[in-house]
Amino acid sequence: MEDHKSGHRNRLKAKYIENSANLVYDYEALELLLTYAIPRRDVKPIAKALLEHFGTLENVFAAKEKQLCAVNGVGQNTAVLITLVKDLQIRCAKSKNKNIKSLSSSDLAAEYFENLLADQSKEKFLLVSLDNSNRLIACHTIAEGDINHIDINPRDIMETVLLDNASRVLIAHNHPAGGAEPSANDVDLTLNVRNILSSVNVKLTDHIIVGERETLSMRSTQRFSRYFTKENQLDYNR
Repeated sequence: MEDHKSGHRNRLKAKYIENSANLVYDYEALELLLTYAIPRRDVKPIAKALLEHFGTLENVFAAKEKQLCAVNGVGQNTAVLITLVKDLQIRCAKSKNKNIKSLSSSDLAAEYFENLLADQSKEKFLLVSLDNSNRLIACHTIAEGDINHIDINPRDIMETVLLDNASRVLIAHNHPAGGAEPSANDVDLTLNVRNILSSVNVKLTDHIIVGERETLSMRSTQRFSRYFTKENQLDYNR
């Protein structure tokens, strides 16, 4: 029986080495990963149980250690391996931003915030301070909420911008469980932030929304571009 398990593992590994696309099913890829945490057991049932419990491969890797250990057959070593893979992915995404020094276009801004927010399980509101040439001064997490709600304190925005001596500001938040389409609350938030910034002569350049599968620049979307002044739009592209 042990030889059969070993043979199956070796065949699975060989398929992956030859071409990762050979692992057609999600449970096969997860099964191969689990062999490194559980070297002497049949892990196919555990891989399938994880997918059944969490629904998708993405949800498996978004789960916390305690949630993973609630699945039959999953111990601490397995849970740590799964969460480590997710954490490494997040670190890789964030490291891409080290080479971004200026946010002078909506595409660059979308890429920057996507690297920070795409894998977050809770909603976050970020603010980036820019100088007069769109060079990045600092990035701040202004607020965090649950999966679909966040509370913003106007004073936090004001204090952050003044401390950074910012000339312009980009804001962004994520929709962990939905698309990037702005809600009515998102539009209200944009207008409120714009008014707060205007009171201290700072321009709101864009509001980026990062959804599950897409990222949207409100300034670059015709229906919402009117919320950003013409002057802001010209400055953004300079």
